[in-house]
Amino acid sequence: MSFKAANNDGLVEFKGNKRGIVINVKKDASFEEIKQSIVDKIGASVGFFNGAKICSINYNHLTDVQLLQLKEDITSRFDIEFIEEEINIPYESYETKYVNNMRSGDNIEFEGDVVVMADMKPGCQVMATGSVVVMGDINPGAKVIAYGNVVVMGRVEGFIHAGANGNKNAYIVANNLNPMVLKIAKYIAEAPEEDYIQTYDINPEIAFANNEIIVIESYSAKKKSR
Repeated sequence: MSFKAANNDGLVEFKGNKRGIVINVKKDASFEEIKQSIVDKIGASVGFFNGAKICSINYNHLTDVQLLQLKEDITSRFDIEFIEEEINIPYESYETKYVNNMRSGDNIEFEGDVVVMADMKPGCQVMATGSVVVMGDINPGAKVIAYGNVVVMGRVEGFIHAGANGNKNAYIVANNLNPMVLKIAKYIAEAPEEDYIQTYDINPEIAFANNEIIVIESYSAKKKSR
């Protein structure tokens, strides 16, 4: 058996520059093979990569949704940050996908904005390169990951990651914020393990990044301060 073939050796290479690490995909392969090769290389030298910054993944056939999924997978496993130049894309350039219903286990991936017209049940996931609007609740075990903002008309008890491409100006708004995990760009806020009392009152709140932490405020108070 060829160990070289088994671990996809030569599929990707890591190089460094002044801004951070550049990952070059050198051969055509499936997305899963590319992702596994990158994860394997980082895992084999995890001590070296701890605290590292990745500034670019170069592969022409990688879609924005796949890149989002790859970043989320790497940052959830390792102490690694993605940094990138801010790119201002006009809002009009985004397409919008409307989802009428989401059953447990449904997985929506879309290059643009997504509007979910129903509750997100446990096991549901939405990944979007734009913003996401959920007209219902995000239940425990459901997940939303977006490059842009996330707006929820109901309560949040699942996982939300806004600004997943490193956008520190992204925000999360919900009528009731009780998430298990909430992320904006690289910043994370988790529900406390003890003395955590969930409330179901309608109290619109906004979460945003400020001074390298996530701040949650009353949405009405935030609007008045602007």
